[in-house]
Amino acid sequence: MSTYTWDFPQIDTAPTEGDLTDVAKSVHWRLTATHDTATNDEGAPLSVSAYGSAGVGEANADSFTVFNSLTKEQVKSWVLASLGKTEVELQAMLDQQLDNLITPTIVGKLPTGW
Repeated sequence: MSTYTWDFPQIDTAPTEGDLTDVAKSVHWRLTATHDTATNDEGAPLSVSAYGSAGVGEANADSFTVFNSLTKEQVKSWVLASLGKTEVELQAMLDQQLDNLITPTIVGKLPTGW
């Protein structure tokens, strides 16, 4: 089982666009999956992340949200739409990465005595 955390460290904006101000143009995002029980060599919870930036698209004056009224849920929906992914798909990708860390399918080794 994993816990998922979204982070949006920055939203790039156009200062003005027509009559609109602070128009979101792209979102810098990160989704982190933290395993509920597995830990790394230092004893910290095992985690993996996906990150990137996603374009928002053209602003629509009829449905425009003032910048300081944006919610994380709204911004997350923009990111998912831009990626063409569902949240469940992203979570499954991160869970697979965690599984590969917990039970690796390939391990680097050298013969004894090299």
